[in-house]
Amino acid sequence: MKEHSQIITLIVDDEANSRNVLKKLLTEHESIKVVDVAADVDEAFMKINAYKPQLVFLDIQMPKSNGFNLLKKFESVPFEVIFVTSYDKYAINAIKFSALDYLLKPIELSDLKIAIDKAVKTIEDKENKSALVINLLHNLETDITDRKIAIHSNDKVKMISELQITYIEGERRYSNIYTTNGETYLTAKYLQDFEEYFSENSSFIRINKSFIINARHIKHYTKGDPFIIEMIDGKAFDVARRKKTEVLEKIKSAQK
Repeated sequence: MKEHSQIITLIVDDEANSRNVLKKLLTEHESIKVVDVAADVDEAFMKINAYKPQLVFLDIQMPKSNGFNLLKKFESVPFEVIFVTSYDKYAINAIKFSALDYLLKPIELSDLKIAIDKAVKTIEDKENKSALVINLLHNLETDITDRKIAIHSNDKVKMISELQITYIEGERRYSNIYTTNGETYLTAKYLQDFEEYFSENSSFIRINKSFIINARHIKHYTKGDPFIIEMIDGKAFDVARRKKTEVLEKIKSAQK
């Protein structure tokens, strides 16, 4: 790629060693031009306004103010972002379910190349992922009950409200999402990914090896053995015996 086509890039990380390592790794990619680095949110905000970068590598865990707070400063995020983080299950799940990219520290070269290739394509195709970033910030708010999941459908990303999901069926590496309007979406996520993503305070519950249901959309259920649940679309499920007590508690909680 020629010099004038290079992607203007900023690195945001509070650790000097991490900044230096990532900057050195990025010099191996002709498509990337690192114009500067920033050590905190305030410095990053100033340099983003000054350099107008097309791509920002953003560390999530920083003292005083984290990487998400930097994004909240923009009404519409004007750059592609690749999150960089030490292992943080909650943050990683939120990022994945918003169809955004992240790198785990220490950064693997193969993962970095994949993330860069995707970012460059997005920038060159002039795709706007600002809505996905805004959705991520929305989902991270603890008082939000109507989160949205980003699902790749054909060549587009569709935002599905959790309130619209009736149940999710796991099929090995994939899951089928069934919605209240009768639509079904196939996504390359394990059922366990969804189980980890939904908090204990949500209305979703794993009822057996293959299904997670939304307790808000239960039509009725039996109290005996077997424990059968029927959903509003007529689909019936047999709840695993070991899950019976947990499922009943979730149903009662969802009905409050």
